[in-house]
Amino acid sequence: MAAEDLPSEFDVVILGTGLAESVVAAACARVGQRVLHLDRQSYYAGRWASFTFNSLLSWIQEVSQAGSQPEELPDWSSLLEEGEELIYLSNSDSAPISNLQVYCYTSEKDEEVEDVKSPAAPNTTEEEEAGGDEDVVTETTESETTELKNQEENQNQEENQNQEENQNQEENQNQEENQNQEEGADGQEGDQTEGEEPEASQPRPSTDHSQSEPTRKKISYAQLLKEGRRFNIDLVSKLMYSRGPLVDLLIKSNVSRYAEFKNVTRILTYRQGNVEQVPCSRADVFASRQLSVVEKRKLMRFLTSCLEEETQQQQQAFTGRPYLEFLRDQQLGDNLQHFLLHSIAMATEDTPTEAGLASTRHFLRCLGRYGNTPFLFPLYGLGEIPQCFCR
Repeated sequence: MAAEDLPSEFDVVILGTGLAESVVAAACARVGQRVLHLDRQSYYAGRWASFTFNSLLSWIQEVSQAGSQPEELPDWSSLLEEGEELIYLSNSDSAPISNLQVYCYTSEKDEEVEDVKSPAAPNTTEEEEAGGDEDVVTETTESETTELKNQEENQNQEENQNQEENQNQEENQNQEENQNQEEGADGQEGDQTEGEEPEASQPRPSTDHSQSEPTRKKISYAQLLKEGRRFNIDLVSKLMYSRGPLVDLLIKSNVSRYAEFKNVTRILTYRQGNVEQVPCSRADVFASRQLSVVEKRKLMRFLTSCLEEETQQQQQAFTGRPYLEFLRDQQLGDNLQHFLLHSIAMATEDTPTEAGLASTRHFLRCLGRYGNTPFLFPLYGLGEIPQCFCR
């Protein structure tokens, strides 16, 4: 479209492509208003952006050069005409990013382990020398090559005759030895004690096993830069509940067709120096190795009662009191308290009981809609959500 074909009048002008700005732009366009959507950045989503590793490094450099001073919001009131109104959708851009530091826990260069070759690896210098010798051999005359071929054929015929005679003699000897071994094996079976095996049948350690094992390669900083486009990094790390308001909005507005989503396969928690899987569904509870049989029954009984009215009546006695006290009153052990408080309700020890139970019920209602866990996330990063509304 040429520049002169672009409209010159708009009903709504929106600055920024953050989540709030993108949702408002999509809603205005849906009802038929003319929308001009602008962003001073070279990327979508603002604080919700997703970057490749190389783009993230560039973004960090830009933020470091800009400094941590907050930007003053410009006064646009002098540009407004009659009937126009200025609305600040969000002031996230005015909140500066401070204390930005980069730590690298990998080596700057490739490790020496990557350059180690197996013993069977060919030597390139020897191959080059052999190739040079082959070039010299090809320069021999045709008469010399024919004489060599005739001599080799005569020698091969004599060797084949000798090999056939030797093979016939070896076959006769092997037949006699096999007959003798079969006769002696019957007598040896009675002499062997129970639990003992012949020496020939005992396994022997293979000497080539260590040589065949591949060497593990450590990821280096150079490799991260090289493979940086194979993954994305979100500035804001968030998960979406499968029955949350954002997912419902994506479905009702048909914006979900512009992105791909993936279900979180499992939830992990860190406790007492170990990373453990959080049992979410009934199958996870009974397959868990961290819980005893009694704890599994208590957990299933509690999760079932959370969706019933009896728990809502018991909640009134703990209104305003910490959720942790309510869990202790239900005679749940330390393991179950940790799973329910930090991994299922995602609350703290000071969270009120009514808020903790509400989070637990919401977690349970979202189970099974799209997978084994209640969480979804965009396949290419959270920055896809604002882009979908912009489209």
